[in-house]
Amino acid sequence: MSYWSWRRGNWNPGIEFPPPAVKGGELVHLIADGESPANALSLECIEELETLLGVIAKETGVRALVVSSAKSGHFIAGANIDEIGGITDPAQATQLATKAQHAFGMLGELPFPSFALIHGTCLGGGLELALGCTYRVAVDAPSTKIGLPEVNLGIIPGFGGSQRLPRLIGIPKALPLILAGSRLPAKVALRRGVVDAVVPPEGAMAVGLRAIEKIVKDGGRGVLAQRKKLRGGWRMKLIGGTPFGRALIARGARKQVLAKTGGHYPAPLAAIDLVLPSTTRSLEQGLIEEARVVGELAVSPVCKNLISIFQASERARKVAGPQTGAEGRWPEGAFLGVLGAGVMGAGVASAALDRGLAVRLRDLADAPLTRGLTQIAGGVSKQVKSRRRSKVEGEELLSRLTHTTTLEGFGRCDAVLEAIVERMDIKQRALTEIEPFLREDCLFLTNTSALSVSELQKVATHPERVVGLHFFNPVQKMPLVEVIAGTQSADWAISRTIGLAQALGKYPVVVKDSPGFLVNRLLMPYLDAAVRLLESGVPGPRIDATARAFGLPMGPMRLIDEVGVDIGVEVSESLHSAFGDRAAPSSLLEKLAEKGWLGRKTKTGFYLHDGNGSRWNDGIAELLSSGGSRSASEEEIVAELIDPMVDEAARCLEEEIISDAEAVDLAMVMGTGFPPFRGGLLRHADSVGLESIVRRIEARKGPRQPASLLLSLAKDGKTFHHAGKSKAGAVHA
Repeated sequence: MSYWSWRRGNWNPGIEFPPPAVKGGELVHLIADGESPANALSLECIEELETLLGVIAKETGVRALVVSSAKSGHFIAGANIDEIGGITDPAQATQLATKAQHAFGMLGELPFPSFALIHGTCLGGGLELALGCTYRVAVDAPSTKIGLPEVNLGIIPGFGGSQRLPRLIGIPKALPLILAGSRLPAKVALRRGVVDAVVPPEGAMAVGLRAIEKIVKDGGRGVLAQRKKLRGGWRMKLIGGTPFGRALIARGARKQVLAKTGGHYPAPLAAIDLVLPSTTRSLEQGLIEEARVVGELAVSPVCKNLISIFQASERARKVAGPQTGAEGRWPEGAFLGVLGAGVMGAGVASAALDRGLAVRLRDLADAPLTRGLTQIAGGVSKQVKSRRRSKVEGEELLSRLTHTTTLEGFGRCDAVLEAIVERMDIKQRALTEIEPFLREDCLFLTNTSALSVSELQKVATHPERVVGLHFFNPVQKMPLVEVIAGTQSADWAISRTIGLAQALGKYPVVVKDSPGFLVNRLLMPYLDAAVRLLESGVPGPRIDATARAFGLPMGPMRLIDEVGVDIGVEVSESLHSAFGDRAAPSSLLEKLAEKGWLGRKTKTGFYLHDGNGSRWNDGIAELLSSGGSRSASEEEIVAELIDPMVDEAARCLEEEIISDAEAVDLAMVMGTGFPPFRGGLLRHADSVGLESIVRRIEARKGPRQPASLLLSLAKDGKTFHHAGKSKAGAVHA
């Protein structure tokens, strides 16, 4: 199957697509229609483009070339990630980049102007192709997202983007877009100068061609004047057009990148070095250097690890669950009920409204309901102020929210999610009260972080529709959800719950009903190890600083303060009851809880929290049984924090709590902020060496000894990611 097709046509194909061939027509329509749903660019399709453009350049009587897509919702979503992930030789990556640079450059060297008519996702290589065109016209549809997100995959825009975008909109505007990996809606892209015109989605092809015809008749003079205005006057020239201005940009950009990444991600720093001199050297020189840098970055461990996480997230975003077909799909235009208007309930309601769902929110009393509604309205107000939504769009969003203190109106719901207090008796009461009001095919979802879904099902009239759906706080920012299948959960209910998670823009991982599920079960050994390090004499601030230097978003002591010491005690006691001595909690957390030092919520925990920030609580020393100090290297601290998590993850795989090592890595990155550049918990363990981890765990001579899977993999010289899968999907030796 060919990726590209082309034909001569006229200016107004009407509603027909692809446009009909017209002998001697003034337009050449070049249509992208690859095998992948998102029109991913491979080396083969780039070579095909080169060949076609050589033919098209010889056509006579042509006034313009229009590049568009036959896909619904996608222009070109970027390069083929699997192809990049498979590259092991820098020269191979450099060759691919050089080939794409040349093909996209041909679009701007035709004897007539070229236009990219962008409808849908236009990312990475897709935007770089569009930048090769003379002009860009975007359709103002929700699916249209335009940007260069390559730094999120450990590389830089390598098909010409790092050189052509600064020439188009100026260095001061181009560099932040590249470093942030921003995905711009059509109108924002127009304001930034990335596209030259925006057209409405209704009759997009015909309206877009009329806009293109107008530019052609004008000779592009209006667009060039618009570009000059957007690039700014003397101030922008001073900032981006002088050595002093560029030095200031470089210093500020490097400072921001290092503060955000800790220096663990080489791609943003490489992008700065490429973009800053882009307008002072020839395009040819810039492209040669860009291709060389792509070659180096594409084979780096950071790039490979980030690609592995991206691939795992794409699988989670598309997984269908155990039952396909209409019964297992989340219905279009479905209605969600939420019980509990607290922080979590209001957060879930906000996420659902953001994604176009209608929501009915219930709490027992007016006061908590009002607080929840205020939280939701405040979030919408921020979106309007930041211009993410118009005022009309914000009002439309809130119009889909209804609220009540009764159980009326829940009969029309396709799913009801409870986000109430974490007590089994209260959750069971909520289920039995609302179940008579629900349709038989309405899901009942419990947002629990530790309680048994199977136990909750025991009071249900229809236990088959009860499923766990564990969101992480804050709901709007945390992309992971755990889907927990109880012993009686039906396949259709699990599949539909996965569909709801995907509809909310989340990444679902399916886990077996077990104490702590997956994320909390792995997190508690890490937090317990941190407390024991503190008890052994390693200063708490040093433990936290070492964890941050490793790449974690915050240290373990501060994380306990954020979650709440009392919550930590409850979860650790639950896991101790389930897993015995290896999960025995330290008494230190109980001592903090007895003193009322519960963390940020009481302004005192491991840290003292006030309006000016936080500082270590020196009173912790009085609670420690040993007043001595211990000298430990950063490597030792990291090993003592991470090894127990690796061991517990191996046990989760043995017990088939989770399907495979990739799902564990995705869950830890998306649910706890485990450093993406390390590829996730188990990919990091593989890189460290499982034999080393086994030796360290055994040497500590504590109640935790290596899991049988971990021992077996280490003995055979295997890794978590190359151990194979059992019939049920769990990794085995």
